[in-house]
Amino acid sequence: MRIFHRGCMALAALLALSGVARAAPGDWVQQVQPIALPADGKGIALPVTLPSPKGAESRHEAWAQQGPGQRLVYNVNRPELIVVPPAPGVAPAGDQPAVILVPGGGFEFLSMNNEGYGVAERLGKLGVRVFILKYRTLVLPDSIDGFRDALASTFAGKGPPIDILQDLPYAVADAQSAVRTVRARAKEWHVDPRRVGLLGFSAGAMTTLAMMQADVPDTMPDFAGLIYGPTKTGPVPPHAPPLFAALAMDDRFFGKDDLGLIDGWRKSGASVEFHLYSGGGHGFASQPNGTTSDAWFSQYALWLKAMKIVP
Repeated sequence: MRIFHRGCMALAALLALSGVARAAPGDWVQQVQPIALPADGKGIALPVTLPSPKGAESRHEAWAQQGPGQRLVYNVNRPELIVVPPAPGVAPAGDQPAVILVPGGGFEFLSMNNEGYGVAERLGKLGVRVFILKYRTLVLPDSIDGFRDALASTFAGKGPPIDILQDLPYAVADAQSAVRTVRARAKEWHVDPRRVGLLGFSAGAMTTLAMMQADVPDTMPDFAGLIYGPTKTGPVPPHAPPLFAALAMDDRFFGKDDLGLIDGWRKSGASVEFHLYSGGGHGFASQPNGTTSDAWFSQYALWLKAMKIVP
């Protein structure tokens, strides 16, 4: 399996800030508080095609909250797919497009509200069947204090650095499993199996890109989105799907990347739409900033219509 960006450890090690409050490194860590498993936090089990790393089975999935409405899940040791109910007033019908959301969180946790439920609510109103992927995350200490220590190590240098990219192959395998599952159960979920897309954020965008670059035919999405993810020069799959990408110039992690990936997509003959915003930082999925990046979802929705993915 070809995995993208193995050499960018210094950059990727900071991605866990995706979707959480923009506080100084370390300041927000102590604000993270444990919460019970929410009623909407359980999904259906996905087939595991790549066995979990050593120690994963001894950990227990746990949820935490950082600030109002920002729920995080960590120590995900079994991949799940959350089937989001249709939006109120939008009756499920045959041949609906599907979007699988792939949240970020630096592979240490998943930002479930900012890059999951918040986006799902808006997508559902377009008549899209929405799914949220809970892919396996890094094996971390099995306590809230241990979770905070891991975050402090990543952001404040208080402890040995964590190789977060060791989780990428598991995230990719779980994303592949999610695509296979949605297509296999398309009739049950009123989904058009020829219109199954991925929309990834930050580490989830890295996962989405790496999955496409792996070039496994039965898991290639029919369309894809990379939101504040990598744009650096990298391989384009031979049969690349239509791509939507959005990034802010002041993104602290990817804002200095070259745009070789976007150019490569264009030169391959595949469809690509790219929005480079003057401001917005990192993690703007469901958090308006008063910057042009606030328009990303409206532009994504227009793109879905222009590509005839939604009516």
